[in-house]
Amino acid sequence: MQHIDFGKHIDDPLVLCLGYFGCMHLGHVKLVQTAKSFAKASNAKVALFTFSNNHLALLGKENKVLYTFDERLSLYEKLGVDCVISAQFDQNFRDTTAGEFVSKLCEYNLKGVVCGFDYSCGRDRLNGYALTNLLRDVCPVRIVDEICIDGIKVSTTLVRKLLSENNICKANSLLSEPYFICGKVAHGRGMGNTIGFPTANVEVSEEKYLPQGVYGGYATVDGKLYKAIVNVGDKPTFQVHSADVEAHLINFDGDLYDKTVKISLTAYLRPICKFDTPTQLAEQLNRDKEQVLND
Repeated sequence: MQHIDFGKHIDDPLVLCLGYFGCMHLGHVKLVQTAKSFAKASNAKVALFTFSNNHLALLGKENKVLYTFDERLSLYEKLGVDCVISAQFDQNFRDTTAGEFVSKLCEYNLKGVVCGFDYSCGRDRLNGYALTNLLRDVCPVRIVDEICIDGIKVSTTLVRKLLSENNICKANSLLSEPYFICGKVAHGRGMGNTIGFPTANVEVSEEKYLPQGVYGGYATVDGKLYKAIVNVGDKPTFQVHSADVEAHLINFDGDLYDKTVKISLTAYLRPICKFDTPTQLAEQLNRDKEQVLND
């Protein structure tokens, strides 16, 4: 998958998806699928426009992102996007009008544009239907309808809410793949080794939203999958208070230090709690392990 900065030249004919795409929920997936069909009929490549930074933080809305930019790039590629065009959202971009933004888009060889029903752009907040008019002499615009589950619109906001409620199964049902965390394994405190549950201490970007709790899931290391118990947040039994991620990879034998791992969360096991002794914690982790292995 190719990645270029907004404004950089590319010769290929493109069908361009417009949005932020902070997570690839079902609505985003439908949008990309629409673009893929559009591109196939137009002999074009699927391109996706996004911001490389957290524009919502600059708008005073969200300080944390569901996925980092690198994590999002991996999602886009997996869904078949050929080219990502990214811009840095700053005050200059915020002041750009829709007309100015569209003029920049027209520098690309556009064969089509796809956006969601609630898409808007520019400081004047023009919607997709107005965009259709602006691009009428350039290329067709296809607007993807909303997707609702149980009468509720699927959105990044809904996914975030479900994660905050530890409803990982419901959140995952709205995503292109189970919610995941990527990071490099660093040296930790080594307390897990003392109770028979060595853990990978995963370094995570400070900008990433982390749903607190103990989860079942799996870790991907060097292309291999391992079932895992994942602690996201404090370790009160050892008087450790930090929003970090530790994962015990079941049946893994080897050195993980400095390796990049992908931790996918698939089941909420329990809240984080303080045990009177490390032995009691080990007993609970054995019960967690059985639950993960039986899922």
